[in-house]
Amino acid sequence: MIFSLDQAVTDQLPTLCVGLVVACGIDNTCARPEVDALLDNAVRAAETRLAGINASEDPRVQPYRAAFSALGMSPSRYPSSNIALLRRIAKGKGLWRVNPLVDLGNAISISYGLPLGAHAMDLSCETLELRFSRADDVFVELSRTDADPTLSPGELVYAVGNHVQTRRWTWRQSEHGKVTPETREVVFPIDGFTDANANQVRAACEELAELLSRFFGATTATYLIDAHHPQA
Repeated sequence: MIFSLDQAVTDQLPTLCVGLVVACGIDNTCARPEVDALLDNAVRAAETRLAGINASEDPRVQPYRAAFSALGMSPSRYPSSNIALLRRIAKGKGLWRVNPLVDLGNAISISYGLPLGAHAMDLSCETLELRFSRADDVFVELSRTDADPTLSPGELVYAVGNHVQTRRWTWRQSEHGKVTPETREVVFPIDGFTDANANQVRAACEELAELLSRFFGATTATYLIDAHHPQA
């Protein structure tokens, strides 16, 4: 099993869906000017779209703000990853470069206005879960080595085993599961809602899978996870 969506999550967010792109055999070791161009174009398009408004006013992000509020998380204090990226662009700060694989994910996220994660995994033995955190879970913030003591049970997280990969759903990434140039296997979750943007989630999955194959030589598979199909 590659992915599992806990029923307790869909009990609270019944229309939640997650598009998955699973990629194997990735070559992320060299520069990809095509990805640089895609990200530049996505940033320019977002700048045009967001001209004169706050990122939080973009209609595409409203379902996420509502869902964060429903879960008791302030969408302003803990913005989902798509809102955080768009906020930076709206403020004229552009986007940093990480590595080609992460940059491609950011380009797709910006283009569609969807939160898109990238989790390096061993697909032979690890399962990515979207669930609420537990007492024995551990979160190590990106670029840190010590566990974050503020994690408490009951927080919506992406996790592999007891390692939390992303806190507060899609807010803060972990050092565990970080994509590096040496990464060969990745699971990309793209979060959405069956009653709001499922078609956009599917389209983003299809585009991402095609570009992973074209630019990175990856073998890919796509899935759509929801309350009725909670595993892949």
